Amino acid sequence: MSFTMKTIRTSFAGLAVAFLLSAALSCSSEYESLVKNELDKNKKVDSLFFNLRLGESKEIYHEKSWHLNNSRKVVQGRSYFFMKKVFSDSKQKNKSNDFALEFTGKFNADKKLNLLDAKFYHILWAPWNETYHAPKLLPRVLDSLELWFPGNPFLAIETGNDSIPKMHVKIDGDRRFRVFVENSQDVAVKIDDLNEDN
Repeated sequence: MSFTMKTIRTSFAGLAVAFLLSAALSCSSEYESLVKNELDKNKKVDSLFFNLRLGESKEIYHEKSWHLNNSRKVVQGRSYFFMKKVFSDSKQKNKSNDFALEFTGKFNADKKLNLLDAKFYHILWAPWNETYHAPKLLPRVLDSLELWFPGNPFLAIETGNDSIPKMHVKIDGDRRFRVFVENSQDVAVKIDDLNEDN
């Protein structure tokens, strides 16, 4: 398969997931109330991982990414477009508590960062070992995100969708986290700005 075809298929899959997430969330009155309450605060919250910020230019994003890579704080992920950071537990030499974060930025028509697409997975993941599958990692991801990004807790939402039956949403001001099990390996985390004009 050519690089172009892979890119097109990946983009289409991303659009399909985005549509499913939006459709699922629009059905929840609790979610709608949360969005309204947070946006009514008129509070700008743009912080992300590694001092990246929603709304910053594509140029600044890539400059920061280069520095992160050059200082070896991150390395290339499973895909060329993703950067990776491994979180290791020094008390467990067998890597049983180690997990990785991979992320990449998405940009709007004005070339401003409007979404951070992230994935968490266990370093020891294998198709045959359910101990390290995404559903088991999900609680640790949610706990870590609440620790790293203090504010409101996550709200669990039943989506009524077979491919993504449950989603966890956290909104602080205009910054939104959507967390869900994407497949047996990955816990997906989408961080975006609820205001369209970053």
